[in-house]
Amino acid sequence: MEAKNYYTVLTIGHSGLEFPRFVERLERRGIELVIDVRSYPYSSFAEWFNRDRIEPGLRRRGIEYVYMGSQLGALTEDGRFDYIRREKDHAYRSGISRLLEYAQRYHVAVMSSEGDFRLSHRHHLIAQTLLKLSVNVVHVTEHDGEENAQADLFHAVKGEV
Repeated sequence: MEAKNYYTVLTIGHSGLEFPRFVERLERRGIELVIDVRSYPYSSFAEWFNRDRIEPGLRRRGIEYVYMGSQLGALTEDGRFDYIRREKDHAYRSGISRLLEYAQRYHVAVMSSEGDFRLSHRHHLIAQTLLKLSVNVVHVTEHDGEENAQADLFHAVKGEV
């Protein structure tokens, strides 16, 4: 896997926002493609973020949508949260390669449900992998700010990706 460090990947959590406010955040940042990394792309409290509704809703606003939760979701094949094992998984690594291909062509946002990136695999898994590949990662915060991703303590030493 090789990355080019001249592009940025944003991450965002929908956190039950009203759909128009969510889209406004994307549009203001020039997002062209949303990559959904939820293992289960459904929400019981914000049904407008269910895959069958968000995909056409985004496309009507000129934003493409790709579901990649089976490759970039947080859960291992046995349904556990094990970021170390997940990062070594062939499907995950393949998903990162595909994400990098998209990021070279589009201004992308990686989306999950968790609003606070510090509690999400967007930061603890995906951003850490991308940082090791010298990709600039920016988290859109719950309050619509932006914060550059930093290597966490465990990932501070660059390892093999």
